[in-house]
Amino acid sequence: MVSSPGRMQSAFTAGELAEILEERTTLKYFATGLKRAENIVIAPQGGFRLRDGLRLIGDLPADAARILPFDASNGSYFDLVFASDTCQVWNATSMTATMTVAGLASFVPELTFAQRLDTLVLFHENLKTKRVRLMPSGWVVDDLPYEKLPNYDYGANYTNGVPAEWRLEFVGLESGTTIFVLNVSGQETQSIAYSSTPSALIANITAALDNLPNVRPGYTVTNPAANKIQLKFSGAGNEGDGWAVSGRIVNKADAAILSVKQTPGVSPGEAVISETRGWPQCGCFYNQRLIIGGFRSLPNAWMPSRQADYFNYDERFTEANGPFLVPMDIAGGEKVEAIVPSLNLLLFTTQAEYWIAERAISKTEAPNHVQSSRNGIRRGVPVAENEGASLWCHANGSTLGELRYTDQDGNYLATNISLLAPHLLEDVRDMAVRRATASMDGNVGCVVRKDGQARLVTLLREQEVTAFARMSSDGLFKAVARNGRNELSFILDHAGKRTLERMENGLLLDEASDVTFGVPQATIPGLSRFNGRQIWAIGDRNVFGPFTVIAGQISLPVKVSRVTVGTWRPPVVSTLPPPREIGPNTVLKRKARIHTVHVSVLDTTSLAISTNGGPLREVDLHRWGVAADVPELDQGVTTSIKISGLRGYADAPFVTISQLRPGRLNVRAITVEAAL
Repeated sequence: MVSSPGRMQSAFTAGELAEILEERTTLKYFATGLKRAENIVIAPQGGFRLRDGLRLIGDLPADAARILPFDASNGSYFDLVFASDTCQVWNATSMTATMTVAGLASFVPELTFAQRLDTLVLFHENLKTKRVRLMPSGWVVDDLPYEKLPNYDYGANYTNGVPAEWRLEFVGLESGTTIFVLNVSGQETQSIAYSSTPSALIANITAALDNLPNVRPGYTVTNPAANKIQLKFSGAGNEGDGWAVSGRIVNKADAAILSVKQTPGVSPGEAVISETRGWPQCGCFYNQRLIIGGFRSLPNAWMPSRQADYFNYDERFTEANGPFLVPMDIAGGEKVEAIVPSLNLLLFTTQAEYWIAERAISKTEAPNHVQSSRNGIRRGVPVAENEGASLWCHANGSTLGELRYTDQDGNYLATNISLLAPHLLEDVRDMAVRRATASMDGNVGCVVRKDGQARLVTLLREQEVTAFARMSSDGLFKAVARNGRNELSFILDHAGKRTLERMENGLLLDEASDVTFGVPQATIPGLSRFNGRQIWAIGDRNVFGPFTVIAGQISLPVKVSRVTVGTWRPPVVSTLPPPREIGPNTVLKRKARIHTVHVSVLDTTSLAISTNGGPLREVDLHRWGVAADVPELDQGVTTSIKISGLRGYADAPFVTISQLRPGRLNVRAITVEAAL
């Protein structure tokens, strides 16, 4: 058949688009979108490749539900797997320790965490905060040792308040002639006449204090000794330690008023967090403080520790580096769900997103909460960092948002980055982002849904690349995390048996494991985990299969010295139907047929094609046949392949690129010739 003009697509950077966009041919993302994208990763330069396979690390308990990364101060990295009250510690190849975290079982899905150096802190509002540490002697789990928690008035009758007390000593003042003023926490009194008679001096000071707006009735003024006055800030409204008292002589130069704080004030109430009142839901390390928030009984509040003293919350430290409690001025019922260290401190609540305008958290300066957007966050889904922005799942569980600061707006802007593929994100359960592993790659995010499905997204926001794709395997995805080695680790469920698997560059199989023989052999034993299941084998860089495992073994047609076995799910890439415009605002609607496809591939060893969802047919990549003495995976092809003679008319024809056997797949462009 003579070639005819075709529609070329060399960029796929919009990823899989929702069905509602199939007729939106004028949308700028239509030209770079796909009808279906499964088990591929979009390259920022435009093409796509087969996603990396999953290496089997080990078996997990049947109720394993969360993975948390742990980056130790000595440069070692671990994955902490939580199952009920058990925490397993996994290094690069195996499990190294097991711990019991009492009371954790029912809270694992909603846990939040913070980690610094060799300490990991686990938060949940109904669980006393736990601390996991890597010590020279091994792993240790205990309760977080909160120190000097502040009191809060929850409305009960409290008798544990301590009034602040100050002592004033008058030196060189003359009765009847000397005038002085007092400064009480920034408020200066009217002029007071000094008297050597104690009762008259008390009366004069009391009258002056009564006129101050910041002093409530109930305080007491006494005369413990000659020329001395005692101020006790008792009474409702005067609680706490927020008092500073000083004096100034108005009309005499050789006199002075000495001011001494005798007793720090303590507000009546009960500890802001406790077994009775509950615990914080979230926290983070920021500015050398441990900031906690989302308390069960005070959900709209957060509280930083003393600077460089992570567990000390003693409010009696009055300097800028002291601890303090911050009840946010937000809508009722709004709960702090995540506190994230970023360019500024970020607070995610059930209804909105905020950031603290001041980058230095100070007790002496009230924090300014700036609202960025009103979406809320899904409880238990971690916030991931990408290119200096924070990615979070909206409270609806079906939208992925990005929070990024812009100098142009002077604010954190919230963007819906899953707008083009909303059908792929429903009931999100977990999320992580892997940084680019090569200079030509972009960051790759993974989203795990509650139903066990997973999604991959290529992210390079500066180039407007946000490409979603499906991720399928022979099992259900339960959790994901990125560890310090920049590896994506997964918990997968294979018919009730859960495993820890990690994404590995260049790996073609999932649940993959290697077997090496001293003497080449064809029988591969030790595969009982795959009994009754279909697997593939890559031996000495040749692909064999599929095999159904019987009695824990398979037999290859040739002997091999090294083999990788595992399960496999093919990639599936379907193009959008070609546009039908034949003029301005004029389209031609009738059945059409795609008869020829040109696929430009790079270092590819396996390729199959179909049209309109029909059966796949293998594409012969080697025009003159393969080399008999060269392994299959060493014969990658880089060329443009023409496939013609395709059949089948359809209202909206499309092409599907896939594979019938494992192999490398790198596609640079697809050109479609159609009879419209």
